[in-house]
Amino acid sequence: MCTAKDFLPHIKDHLLGHLLNWQCNGDEIEFSSQEHNKVVLVGNHIYCHKVLRINYTTYNLCRDQDSLNPHMHADVMVLSCKNDATHPYWYAWILGVFHAMVMHTGEHSDSQRMYFLWV
Repeated sequence: MCTAKDFLPHIKDHLLGHLLNWQCNGDEIEFSSQEHNKVVLVGNHIYCHKVLRINYTTYNLCRDQDSLNPHMHADVMVLSCKNDATHPYWYAWILGVFHAMVMHTGEHSDSQRMYFLWV
């Protein structure tokens, strides 16, 4: 279980996986402290939001929007990235919606990026 002191290293592990374009790993890989230091939270801020709204195009080319709220109907289902025919989906419970401006200073970095962090 993740505690408050483990929050930042876990977020940086998650971000590094995305910044390095690694295939989905279920956040099972832990990076070193030196690699964590290459991920900078601009302004040292992580912002918390009540709702995440996702805009998308439906199958018949109409615009639609879904809202993800950790306080109401926080259960979600996403397609698994692992090739397991018995469980093609991951089931999750949204605990919070966060965002931060993130800069990667490592050797494989390309620019500043903004990421929405789901925890």
